Amino acid sequence: MDEMLIETTKRAELLSKISVFSALSTKALTELASLLKEHKTRAQELLFKKGDQGDNMYILAEGEVRVHDGNHVIARLKAGEVFGEYALFDTESRSASVTTESQCIVLVLDRLALMTFLKDYPELLMGMLQLQIKRMRDMNDLEEKLSKSYLKISKQKQEIESQHEAIKDQKAQLEIQNESLEELNNQKKQLLSVIIHGLKNPMTSVKSMAEMIDSYNDLNPEVREYASILLHAIGRMDLVINDLIRTNQANEFQEGKSVQRFDWSALIQSLVNEKAMAFEERNLKLNLPSSGQMLNNNQTSVQLITEQLLNWVLILADQDQTVDLSVSKLESKFVLQISFVPKQDVEVLLSNNAFSWWQLLVLVEGEQFEKFNFSKRLFDDANAKLTYTFQPKRLTIGITLN
Repeated sequence: MDEMLIETTKRAELLSKISVFSALSTKALTELASLLKEHKTRAQELLFKKGDQGDNMYILAEGEVRVHDGNHVIARLKAGEVFGEYALFDTESRSASVTTESQCIVLVLDRLALMTFLKDYPELLMGMLQLQIKRMRDMNDLEEKLSKSYLKISKQKQEIESQHEAIKDQKAQLEIQNESLEELNNQKKQLLSVIIHGLKNPMTSVKSMAEMIDSYNDLNPEVREYASILLHAIGRMDLVINDLIRTNQANEFQEGKSVQRFDWSALIQSLVNEKAMAFEERNLKLNLPSSGQMLNNNQTSVQLITEQLLNWVLILADQDQTVDLSVSKLESKFVLQISFVPKQDVEVLLSNNAFSWWQLLVLVEGEQFEKFNFSKRLFDDANAKLTYTFQPKRLTIGITLN
């Protein structure tokens, strides 16, 4: 270079602080310093890359460099450290790349200059040998640490595998428990079904009969008291069963099992048969629709709203008449209509034409809030639309289902 960046005396001083050169005399250090070439770099400059052929050793006078293999950084070197010394003794390719981190000044010693220097100062070989021994010891320490780390990782792997096996066993046990729980859940739903279908409908018939007994004017006071007790007990049972119905419906919706395919007309026939005694008591004859109207809906909800509709007939209809029931399909919807002559007091309220259906029920039936609210919930859960029309002497109630 035209201008020396670092004077020979400063170079010699720098060399004396590097362990590989520290055993050299002042004369030898000064002579070696004069053999070094200077190279000033910019930041992020590649000095050499892995796989290059080289015959130079580098002494870092100023700045910092990184030794790396691709993006993996092996080491970071600062001023006073050497690198690339293997190229002075063999012709193998570079084992790693070196890139500057900042502006640097490096002093370069090539193989030819070193061989000339060693003829006069062979003691430098001892220093270089010591450097290699130190690096081998460092590699041995690193290998030992890696070996310990490997053993630790192997142990952790075995522990993880053992935990994995334990988790697999726990999973298998949970699957068995889930199967048992599912079986118990099915049994519970079967029990609920027995309660809902086996008790709800007969209980409604018993309630209707108790109400008729209670309505007789010349009834024995003791019998009337028994009828009142019976009605009170049935009312309490009705609230409990309604809670069970709501729970069952919620479970069915959550499990995605809320929709079944069934014959609505056959369901109506079954409910009418259960209430036959109550209809006979009032001398009500029913014209029923023919079977074959298949419906996709929640069967429990549809059964309960259909039963509610029949109960309204018993409450609102006048005696000694024929009640017409029909099921029809309009596009994708099914419509159940029931038509009859209402009682005189009901007819007066209907003629007023100022009440909604639910207001009318409260006025006529005097329903308690819980029972009234449950009736509305039944229609909401089944997505059922309720309508009614009143023409002179005849009331028609309609239920529309998707």
